[in-house]
Amino acid sequence: MSIFQDIAKLENDNFSDAWSESSLEQTFEYDYNHLLLEKRGGKVVGYIIYSDVQGEAELLRIAVDKSFRRQGIADTLMQNMLEELNESGAERVSLEVRAHNISAVSLYKKYGFKDIFIRENYYHDPEDDALIFQLQL
Repeated sequence: MSIFQDIAKLENDNFSDAWSESSLEQTFEYDYNHLLLEKRGGKVVGYIIYSDVQGEAELLRIAVDKSFRRQGIADTLMQNMLEELNESGAERVSLEVRAHNISAVSLYKKYGFKDIFIRENYYHDPEDDALIFQLQL
């Protein structure tokens, strides 16, 4: 199984708008997109995908296998991403999150992200607002 198959499986388990294996592969045709993985026993149990273009970063995806949640994996991924962004000289990182994804919102606030904008009714299946967060590095 390829790394993109593993990630696509986690996408399907975590998101109603899951990225396909081919979409994931295409994402990494661009050198400004980055992937960090967390593995346990050779299995991908978490990942974070982010872009970094001329000091402007965006967290695109983060997910953890449901059976491995509450073990600090998302924290580790966030810390590693922020370290890489600091090293690259990024000035800020932005993201969007479903308003009702309380655990994700809590994670972002823990790292100092500030809610800067709301896109009403942005998500479908289920319908939800998107909160736009930003962190100055």
